[in-house]
Amino acid sequence: MSRLFLISFLFFLSDICYSKDFVNLIILPDPYKCHQMGFEMAVSENSTLGVLARNECKSDRPSFGSSNDNVKNTFSRFFVPWRYSKSGVFKDSFIMQLLIGVEKSKFKTELGSEARVTFIDIVSSFGYQWFWSNGFNVSVLGGPAFLIKNSSKENIVQNESNDVVNFLNDNTKSNIHAGIGVILGWNF
Repeated sequence: MSRLFLISFLFFLSDICYSKDFVNLIILPDPYKCHQMGFEMAVSENSTLGVLARNECKSDRPSFGSSNDNVKNTFSRFFVPWRYSKSGVFKDSFIMQLLIGVEKSKFKTELGSEARVTFIDIVSSFGYQWFWSNGFNVSVLGGPAFLIKNSSKENIVQNESNDVVNFLNDNTKSNIHAGIGVILGWNF
């Protein structure tokens, strides 16, 4: 399905695709190797709208806080980022970004306990973006991230250690934490 969408996009909108000020391919590096990739498109002189996603990354990534060596996670996320650039789209500028999306984690422990959680994510961030003439760009952002639990299910085995049980409980409830990051991009 995604290939069909991309082919349709490139075929029917080919004139727009060659515009340097229209599309920016982006990657959000992740310390747990669950890098998220996507794109953003100019929707006005000062704002962009896009997609940023990762599907089923297997790592020890927590929902927030520190990881637990005894717990593995299959992590998925889908964001729709809207960005406002004071000096204009795809130009060096102070920026404000709002990301809204869904995040899913499937935690599994070495002893066989499992926990699944789905969050509604709302991230508000502020920062600065730099664009070079070759299209490469870097954005540095920070701000509060709100993870609102939509659903969760836990199956804890009887012999599970307290630190793992606490980790699963903490990572399956709503939370607010600081979100900071660097987004790398290439616009064309």
